[in-house]
Amino acid sequence: MIKRVIFDIDNTLIPWKEEYYNEIKNVLEELNVEHIEQDYIEIKKALGEYENEYYTFDRKLMMNFINNYTKKNYPEEFIYKVTKKWANCVPEKIDENIIKLLEYLKTKYELVILTDWYGDQQTERLEKLDILKYFQKVYYAEDTKRKPFKEAFMQAIGDNKPEECIMIGDNFERDIKGALNAGLQAIWYNPNNKTETTKDIEYYEISNLKEVNTIL
Repeated sequence: MIKRVIFDIDNTLIPWKEEYYNEIKNVLEELNVEHIEQDYIEIKKALGEYENEYYTFDRKLMMNFINNYTKKNYPEEFIYKVTKKWANCVPEKIDENIIKLLEYLKTKYELVILTDWYGDQQTERLEKLDILKYFQKVYYAEDTKRKPFKEAFMQAIGDNKPEECIMIGDNFERDIKGALNAGLQAIWYNPNNKTETTKDIEYYEISNLKEVNTIL
């Protein structure tokens, strides 16, 4: 029996738009750092490579990694300012169907968040959309190894058994395979109808979050 529902944030509950990366340029300008378009591109690449290289998130470590990757010497405050700005990157209004879903699930299950990013930033984004109130806790990537590592899911299940928890997320490798490997159940939110080759693993697949109601 399911007792706890674990949600991913980005591109599951809250869409992440490419335009949000423009905050990198805005911060460089605020700090009076001379830069060209290629510098912006390299910083974006560095952020992605950091995730491949490290299993937890630390702003100082991330800033050092960016500087080493780009062969630049950006000030340490750069990453603090960028992540602070990203905390404001949310749509004007959340989909009403998500609100209805959370209200429904809240009456039946424990609801928590498991994110691959910084806790303060993600918590603020949830607050801005007035949906933090639906969740008992936000688990983030600073305390333990992030998804898809088992440690992330073991943290998020709380006092429950893995099989009593279900993960809902859009990233197949991190959210779905990670959850299944840790013994949880999983619902793959796949609005773009991506195709994944899988063997001997069972999970639910939906294209609209409204469909969660037919599973839980």
